[in-house]
Amino acid sequence: MKISNEILNPKWKEFIKHEPNNIDCTHCKYTSQEGSIPRTDFKVNIPDENGDMKETTITQIILVYGKHEDVMGWKY
Repeated sequence: MKISNEILNPKWKEFIKHEPNNIDCTHCKYTSQEGSIPRTDFKVNIPDENGDMKETTITQIILVYGKHEDVMGWKY
């Protein structure tokens, strides 16, 4: 899997600290979001020009970031 714009040292890691007694810990949320990034190729069904579903292998994604360089999602 190629991740075309991955940030190896995002801003949030410098100033957001883990809060062990906080159920809404921002550090834990951002860490979980990074953990959800697919690291291996995967298959999806995409409609072709005729509207028929065709299985396609996704080999590259682009990450979408929030204001703290936290991973908000990804697209292919």
